Amino acid sequence: MINRTGFRSLLESCEGDHLRFARRMTHLMGLTDHRGRHHFRSGDGKLNRTLKNPDDTTRRLDPHEISLRGLAESVLGENWDRQMGKVRAWLQLRELFESDPTNEGRTVLEDDGAGAIMPSAFANINAFTAVASGLLEVGILEAYESPEFIADQLAPVEPSKQFEGRKTIGAARLGDVAEERLPGMPTKRVQFGERWLTQPRTVENSLACELTQEAVYLDLTGGQVTEHANSVGDWLAYRKELRVIDSFIGTGQESGAPGYNIYLFNYKGTSYNPFAAAGALYDNDITSGNELLYRANIQAAEIKFRDMVDPETATRIRVTPNTMLVNREKFYVAEDLFTADKVEFRDSPGATSGDKATRYGNNALKGKYRVLESPLVFERCDAADGLNLSTAASGTIWWLFESGTRTHSYIQNWPLRTQTAAPNQVDMIDRGLVLFVKADERGIPMWKDPRRVVRNKA
Repeated sequence: MINRTGFRSLLESCEGDHLRFARRMTHLMGLTDHRGRHHFRSGDGKLNRTLKNPDDTTRRLDPHEISLRGLAESVLGENWDRQMGKVRAWLQLRELFESDPTNEGRTVLEDDGAGAIMPSAFANINAFTAVASGLLEVGILEAYESPEFIADQLAPVEPSKQFEGRKTIGAARLGDVAEERLPGMPTKRVQFGERWLTQPRTVENSLACELTQEAVYLDLTGGQVTEHANSVGDWLAYRKELRVIDSFIGTGQESGAPGYNIYLFNYKGTSYNPFAAAGALYDNDITSGNELLYRANIQAAEIKFRDMVDPETATRIRVTPNTMLVNREKFYVAEDLFTADKVEFRDSPGATSGDKATRYGNNALKGKYRVLESPLVFERCDAADGLNLSTAASGTIWWLFESGTRTHSYIQNWPLRTQTAAPNQVDMIDRGLVLFVKADERGIPMWKDPRRVVRNKA
């Protein structure tokens, strides 16, 4: 537990420099590097912030081990609550010199012995605000990046600068139009065909938390404020998770939405359900008879991929499925299929007479597919405003797909971001607020190519 004594020791090690102290704290909490720059996930072009250990041998500070009251007492002094009150009062807009003649022309920052605010108090306040807001950001990011959420695996992030109506332009496949060229003949010319997808409207989801004087006073162990921040990140991630799942499993609409379709596949100006059995554009929905039990069921889905064709040229496309989404009822079945070293083959499975020869061989499926599972997938399959399946059908439905932005993306205007306001920035004085932190993100899941997914039902 880092209390008042620990904070004072760290402040002394920074030679009383409050800026260095604040930067050192955010670094130790894993929010920034030693220069105060935010950490980002590797490989995504600095789109999404993340938390990292200060170095390879040092574990970042647990927010639950940080006492905000200890921070306030070490940085602002024992009478921190009164000092915060005075600073909030003086931070209201006013001239540096009072016009009241009884003030004798003194500046508002001049210490007249009657409790005026010294300039050093503002440095203390800034240091406290930086560390406290950093602590809340850590709590939000921790919950938002929970490994229990699978949205980023179902819909990898793709940045966009438009809110709605962006056309993802592409060239249509030429098809099998190459031909023999005889001596002296010109090479056959072809033109690129038109192909585009239309992006739906992105949505901003936001949530804020407020830090009161009472919360700081009572936060002796660090747990209360951290749990509050965790809730903000958790519920923002939960909302994104539901939206991505609704789009991916084919509900056609958002959870709780009034019934209009927003998660369809918009191809060349026409909207299609992302899953269709022998449809005009693709055939990627096995509506019955393919419960996940044996490798023959996986083979049935793989044959769908093999037979998938381009609607423009009627030529086959190449799909490489690499991921499976299941519910808990089929999770261990899938794990067994993809992890067993050996498999048993029977020439006449289930037969009571005749040839019952048994052979053993290597498992050709071992390590071939990654398995994903989430209780929220089952919830949206079973929900009346989701797929509206029975409990049994919800448990046995499964998806085989090629993971990546070519299949299903999360079109993102901006990633999770946090914005902090101190009492001088918003009207929080009368409510006794010390800090206000808002978190938000804006994006929308979008289908890029449903032919790279096959949905399977029992």
